[in-house]
Amino acid sequence: MVFSINVLAGDQMVAHFIDMGQADATLLEFPCGAVLIDAGAVEGDESRLVDYLTTFFSERPDLQNTLHAVIITHNHIDHTRALREVAEQFKILNYVDNGNLGFEGELGTGDPRWMRTQTQIRQTIVKDQKIKRLSRKKGLTNPIIDPIDCGNLNPQIRILSGWKEQNPGWSERHFKNMNNHSLVVRVDFGEASFLFTGDLEEDGIHSLLAWYEGTDLLDVDVYQVGHHGSYNATNPALVRAMTPEIAVISMGRWDDGKQATNRYNTWSYGHPRKDTILALREGIKRTRDKPKWFHVAKAAKKFSRYRIKKAIYGTGWEGTIKIKALAAGQLTVM
Repeated sequence: MVFSINVLAGDQMVAHFIDMGQADATLLEFPCGAVLIDAGAVEGDESRLVDYLTTFFSERPDLQNTLHAVIITHNHIDHTRALREVAEQFKILNYVDNGNLGFEGELGTGDPRWMRTQTQIRQTIVKDQKIKRLSRKKGLTNPIIDPIDCGNLNPQIRILSGWKEQNPGWSERHFKNMNNHSLVVRVDFGEASFLFTGDLEEDGIHSLLAWYEGTDLLDVDVYQVGHHGSYNATNPALVRAMTPEIAVISMGRWDDGKQATNRYNTWSYGHPRKDTILALREGIKRTRDKPKWFHVAKAAKKFSRYRIKKAIYGTGWEGTIKIKALAAGQLTVM
């Protein structure tokens, strides 16, 4: 892994969409700090995220091996598996999740439960009622959610949706689905903006769109595609609300798990889905420098090659994706 930027200029940030296979981990690098959104890993490969961060901090010694915040969108194993390893190897100043720890022993909740015992780390839980109580529909922020202070040009980190304690009218099955309680995170750096929806599915998306209708809170430049490009996490209405320039999908190689007996792999899930790619294609105007052919799924275990012309990128296609954003709004895929 090679990093071309040692110390960022004051008007730059870099989003590192780290290739973690069928899992999520995104590092936000600012001139004066770093934030990690999700700490997922595939089984047996937890060290990959630690290795990436070790290399990163060796290139940014000014950050002193410190993550100013770790935000976990929801407590599923593909978003939390490497959390404890990260916390044991690096200094974490602030920790944020949605507070939904599920049942004792449930996959994905072990590391967040352990984090609760780390009293030296400032922590906060984001429930949806905190957001709904705000006087304006602007998202929730505080010094734990957004601890980065770079002086004249500060990033702004906000949570737009959190854990819903009361069923907003969904079916019981969908209400118990932790994906639908994913934290939705918006990050602004000057004129550049990013949206992270975790694994939010159709019911959660519908509620998100309804709450922010008539605002520009969902209008962003870069979208981390929800639920690894699944059919149930990106729809035309969401894409129209975002009008993104660039989309990035965090998923594994298309044939990862093809010979496996378990279903927790990219092959068995069928990520990313063609319907998701088509919805993004219609809403994204920006194009790649050159179109490329990649494997896209029609259904679980059913992949075919598809020509990607628009600015849609995937860790399972190309490895780690880095996007440099200037405060003036210019975006460069690195």
